[in-house]
Amino acid sequence: MLSGTLPPALAACRFLGSVSLVPRPDICPDAFILSKLKVRVFMTDMQDRMRQIPQVSAIIEHDRIAPMMVGRQVPWMTRLVQKVIEELRLSLRETKGSVVQREELLEDVVARVLARRQDLLGPSWTRVLNGTGVVVHTNLGRSNFPQEAATAAQTVALHNSDLEYDLNAGGRGHRGRLVEEKAALLAGASDALIVNNNAAALWLAVRFSSKGGRVVLSRGEVVAIGGSFRMHEILAETGCDLVEIGTTNRTSLEDYRQAMEPGTTILKVHRSNFVVEGFTEDVDLSDLASACNEQNCPLVYDAGSGALFPYEELGLPPGERLLNEDLATGAHLVTCSGDKLLGGCQAGIIFGSREMIARLRKHPMRRAFRVDKTTLAALDAVLSLYLAADGQPDIPTLNQLGTSLTDLEIRAGRLCDLLQDKAPKGWQSTVVPGKSSVGGGSFSTTSIESRLLLWDGPKEELEYCNQLLRQGNPALVGRMNQDGLAVDVRTITEEEVILVVDAFITAWSVLKKHLWELIDE
Repeated sequence: MLSGTLPPALAACRFLGSVSLVPRPDICPDAFILSKLKVRVFMTDMQDRMRQIPQVSAIIEHDRIAPMMVGRQVPWMTRLVQKVIEELRLSLRETKGSVVQREELLEDVVARVLARRQDLLGPSWTRVLNGTGVVVHTNLGRSNFPQEAATAAQTVALHNSDLEYDLNAGGRGHRGRLVEEKAALLAGASDALIVNNNAAALWLAVRFSSKGGRVVLSRGEVVAIGGSFRMHEILAETGCDLVEIGTTNRTSLEDYRQAMEPGTTILKVHRSNFVVEGFTEDVDLSDLASACNEQNCPLVYDAGSGALFPYEELGLPPGERLLNEDLATGAHLVTCSGDKLLGGCQAGIIFGSREMIARLRKHPMRRAFRVDKTTLAALDAVLSLYLAADGQPDIPTLNQLGTSLTDLEIRAGRLCDLLQDKAPKGWQSTVVPGKSSVGGGSFSTTSIESRLLLWDGPKEELEYCNQLLRQGNPALVGRMNQDGLAVDVRTITEEEVILVVDAFITAWSVLKKHLWELIDE
């Protein structure tokens, strides 16, 4: 028995990995012998797979890799090879089927290393054509810069500037002081402080106001924004004692009054990405400011998006107050983002009195939150456009939100005419009404009338084409749903129309090749 075929019970053990056999003399006559030998059955396939993994030296000495192992590239290329081999080892643990031989794995590892090297030596970002209709798309970088802002950022990136140098005095100056003055003038504040984002602005404002003491916040404003911004977690890092008042849907002025004690900071947060409807109650910011002044409690208001332009003039409904309206309520410190409705770069801005902002500038954590020269230059250019404008500033975010339906219809029609004759067989395009959105947590319940170029065709082809468009360079991100594959032209500029055409043509050429391969099979 031992020299021949294993009994079925033992043969089955080979599929279970390492198994200790319990002797059953009453069932198997050979059990006593097996127990003495203490046989253990191993899954040899796994060991065979691991043995086929090529050594690091074999990869480094390969004809296609060796020419790249020169100079200062040797250390990081060696680490890259080790990383790819480790990834292969982990994947082989999950692999089933026949064992791949070492020669084949060697070529596979070499191909992976070369591909990763090419990715590492190129930019880590890809330009994206935004066909989603979401104007301030957080995942796609939020607001696009005006040309003036891009030029300013590039200039100071390439050359020295008077970032912290007073040219008149010939000595050290204040970083971003004039930029902050522009922001304060536009918002109607006495002074302003620029930091790296609104989360930092809020943290600094709350920490400065509370000094680790009581901070009162309505339960309906303990918000979560984006992938990782959760209000109570940010506040916990300030060391404050967070006191939640009211309920999710109803918080009254009396709730605030009962929580006010000497030294208590009152925090109010604009609900940027959701609304509460039905049986609700909220407290107006001006009424809350009056109560805070009566009790000598500082009021910090997180305004969220930070609007400097009346968006009603672009056809949007009321819902986002201007920064000067927020400050006019009497709130002591107001924070906002620079890359949402304001239409600039990532930054956080704190508005307040000269005395409070001066003290904030001296806060130990201010240095940790400060912005670099390119951010200041870009934001400065955006604020200058607001200051110089008689009407609507020439800022991409405002322009996209304010594009008329007539212009959108023309743009979508042009795109349709350029593509229809080049589409795969069975595909049909039409210009249809659609809905855009502001994005960035602003006007969360507002839809904006728009126009879409909608493609109808075989579902599998549409889905594959959508994937190919996302993998292009530039990539095109559109909408895919039960109606078909669509591009919202509100977030496609006139200059980008030809790039959208090229993206579709490139994707279709790959799609057609794929279809021919399926036919040949």
